[in-house]
Amino acid sequence: MENTLLNANLLKKYHSDLIYDYTEYPTKGNWKDNFTYKEYEKSLEIWLKENKNAPIMFYVHTPFCEQLCYFCLCSKEITQNYENVKKYLYDYLYKEIDLLFNFLKKNKIQLNVKEVYFGGGSPTYYKPDDFSNLIKKLKNCFDFSNIGDFTVEIDPRRVDEDKLLFYHSCGVNRLSFGVQDFDLKVQKRINRIQPPELFDKILTKKVRDKFKTFNFDLLVGLPGQTNASIEKTLDKVVELKPTEVQPMMLHYKPQTRKYMIKMMKDGPLPDFFDRKLLYATLDKKLTKAGYTHNGFESYALPGDPISKAMDEKKAYYGSIGCQKGDATNFVGVGSSAHGCLGDEYYSQNYYEQNLYRKSLEEGRFPIFRGMQLSKDDKIRRCVIKTVRTYFELNFNEIEDKFKIKFNEYFKKEINNLKVFEKDSLITIEKNKISVTSLGTNFSPQIANIFDNYNPQEIIKDQNF
Repeated sequence: MENTLLNANLLKKYHSDLIYDYTEYPTKGNWKDNFTYKEYEKSLEIWLKENKNAPIMFYVHTPFCEQLCYFCLCSKEITQNYENVKKYLYDYLYKEIDLLFNFLKKNKIQLNVKEVYFGGGSPTYYKPDDFSNLIKKLKNCFDFSNIGDFTVEIDPRRVDEDKLLFYHSCGVNRLSFGVQDFDLKVQKRINRIQPPELFDKILTKKVRDKFKTFNFDLLVGLPGQTNASIEKTLDKVVELKPTEVQPMMLHYKPQTRKYMIKMMKDGPLPDFFDRKLLYATLDKKLTKAGYTHNGFESYALPGDPISKAMDEKKAYYGSIGCQKGDATNFVGVGSSAHGCLGDEYYSQNYYEQNLYRKSLEEGRFPIFRGMQLSKDDKIRRCVIKTVRTYFELNFNEIEDKFKIKFNEYFKKEINNLKVFEKDSLITIEKNKISVTSLGTNFSPQIANIFDNYNPQEIIKDQNF
């Protein structure tokens, strides 16, 4: 990152509380609530029959945690009663899995599952026998011999060496650890105490020998974070040497997660300018340690599969971070799980447990919302995904794929981008837009120019 990042006026100019990450486009708030289970069934039948060999990522959501983290925006339920977890697993998640694969069997459709991802909440909540039973259930539904990555999100406070080795014996080959921050003062404010020494105990030689790829999730902008504290956190990250690091800016949404206010008890959050400084420190530390910056909010060691995918232009930025791009089609099960079939359909299950369970009890897919994308949606989705993943856009590639004339189709957008060019955040050539190293910090704002649903007010030139 360039020193001009520290220009407070520039940061103030482009700051907005309503810019999206664009893990999907159109963003979820624009999906339709009249996209019901019937529309979902149609989308499965039509798309999967037309795309028989399309690689699928199968996502399983477990919405339970033992303790509330004040920063969390995930769909979860806090419980100390493990019977609630078992009831969800055996009485409802199993029911949804059966409903899905019976529907596919009836329509003579076989999923070509290439990746499996267990997210949450905390899938590490499951006891070994129940975790094993879930794997056996899935093995009866699709061929695990075709699986590439099998990822489990890990709460490091709930595992030990034996449990991680157990996961490997079940076929898991990639781990994603919720680290967030190693500073004790920060951890206390977010209600997540996990000393750095904990990772020394669980990331043993035996574990590292089994898992060649593992990720650390970090949050930037947590209460109490300072340049000095995040440097110490990153020193420990570099020492532990995860193959991938996915940092993310904290999203503060007390209007929907009232408990987030508890983080403010001992002082305010870092402001927009301070968060950018923290991110600049993170970028400098990780790149100096040999990590490559791969797309938005993603770093990896040079030999890691994500770095290779970036070099080969196969990577993909989505809801679980930067991916290799092997399976960009999602089929999800579990409350709040969402799916994505090509660039044609989105769908999402109910967040609310009562609605999720009621639908399954009535033999219906628990669909809350979704949409079928229009041609314009597909074009803009491709443009936004490309900008967010690679920080550049070749007009000819878009023209060849969608049979449009880019400069005519996006005449208004190109004009609106000129203010970014003037501030050295992008360069606009005849057939290409490139995001500068400084501009990568404002890539959501740049991508927003192409958003037809959530356009922000066009930024005016200001004399500083």
